[in-house]
Amino acid sequence: MSTAVKLLAAAGVCLGSSFTAQAGTILLATFDYGPTTYNEMETTLESNGHTVDQVDARTGGALASALGSAAYDQVFFYDLTSSRYINQTDIDAVASFYSTHNSIVQDSRSYGLNNTTPDLKSVEWQLINNVANAFDRYGGGLWIGTDHNPTWTQNANPILSALGFDPIEGSHSQAVNDWDPTSELLDGLDPTQLWAQGHSVGHVSLGIQPNGVDMRYHFGHSSPASGAIPYISANFGTYIAPDEDPDDHLDTPVVPLPAGFPLILSGLAALGIIGRKRRKA
Repeated sequence: MSTAVKLLAAAGVCLGSSFTAQAGTILLATFDYGPTTYNEMETTLESNGHTVDQVDARTGGALASALGSAAYDQVFFYDLTSSRYINQTDIDAVASFYSTHNSIVQDSRSYGLNNTTPDLKSVEWQLINNVANAFDRYGGGLWIGTDHNPTWTQNANPILSALGFDPIEGSHSQAVNDWDPTSELLDGLDPTQLWAQGHSVGHVSLGIQPNGVDMRYHFGHSSPASGAIPYISANFGTYIAPDEDPDDHLDTPVVPLPAGFPLILSGLAALGIIGRKRRKA
């Protein structure tokens, strides 16, 4: 078999596998409101094939130490606390992580994971699994789960600001009435069952951010009176809420590269080089 054919076969393997979700290695940063919900989150994610470690992030530097002690491709930053715990070392460590795992989901109604109604709780866990699966497809990422500002964003907003995102703002109780019907985050669940209806939650980042990333609306409220108020947003997707200004987004959404895609590009580049050499010969 020629070298070119071998490379093509290798690229084909990459093409076939790069769009298949692989089990993620997840670091779950915990704060207050534990440990029951955190343990349930770990169990839920591991039952879906992921590996999960927890770190109590209520000691400054603990999150940075955990990120430096093992290789993770996902971080779930579950900030339900009214106290500031993380320090600059933690912020720098998360920024370094995000620089190589640059998918992000922001969820300001994540208190719903504490819901004790079994049917409603199962919907919340489906959402969490969908987030992890999406990160698998895009080579890893960062989930920021928090609540409304300023009380419950003491740790989330410093992280977001350091990464170049608008902070989570406000305390909103507008009913959920709009979501992306094609959102991979909402796949297989009933969005009307997600916690947020009439509760006080924050406005997550939306539109082109200071860092140039285009955050897209996935779930929230949209009306002429209030505009678009996303409770869940991500830097993937194409949906624009009815009361958003399309000019707030890039003309062509930038989607994180699927896991393994750089290998495909390398393989195709190598094939191009070999082809040029053979033509010269």
